[in-house]
Amino acid sequence: MTLRFATAFQPIVDVDTGRTLAQEALVRGMGGESAGSVLDGIALADRYRVDAEIRRAAVAEALRLGLPATGASLTLNIFPGCIGQPQYCAADTVTEAEALGFPVDRLVFEISEMEPVEDPESLARSLTELQRRGLRIALDDVGTGHARIPLLMVWRPDGAKIAREVIMGLDRDETRFERVRETLEQLAAFGMAPVVEGIETRGELAALRRLGVRAMQGYLFAKPALGALPVPVVP
Repeated sequence: MTLRFATAFQPIVDVDTGRTLAQEALVRGMGGESAGSVLDGIALADRYRVDAEIRRAAVAEALRLGLPATGASLTLNIFPGCIGQPQYCAADTVTEAEALGFPVDRLVFEISEMEPVEDPESLARSLTELQRRGLRIALDDVGTGHARIPLLMVWRPDGAKIAREVIMGLDRDETRFERVRETLEQLAAFGMAPVVEGIETRGELAALRRLGVRAMQGYLFAKPALGALPVPVVP
């Protein structure tokens, strides 16, 4: 059975300058349905093959929409388990992007939170080798998901993303605000200035600005769009 899916894009914006730093590719149903509507029915044995297919389609769609001319990067999600499988790995996506004419220095791979990291040290060795080959690799959803801090203890990503579950309502919750501050301090100790995703209110934006965050993503700036590269608006 042929998998049918579409690619949506959502921008990451520098809230100080309004510049689009990257467009994140998100898998959707053909009518814009959620990622779960596409991924939930995939057999475990097909997960990595489909993941690679989704990345390949995202690069082609980004090229069709003219993303390289915007100066922004393209962010692609990847399952941790794909890293050790040459036919599904990020390096294979880079090779395919080069063949299509996409500037590979604009690619950023985010290690997905949708799968546990069973062996952080082994994964770290593989990721470090990919970075030595010039790939940019970020860690998704720090503060949630599976084994993120153990991985950070043995590997230095090129970037990190803090999820909405961590920052939601931090402007109204002092405990949550302090938790976010601690997470940011921890990432700063690792030499990283993160992207924060899921900003939906002006209050969240203001609180994150007080904490020194510049790179943000969320419905407050732009919703994911099919067949377009959304232009973020910073209120």
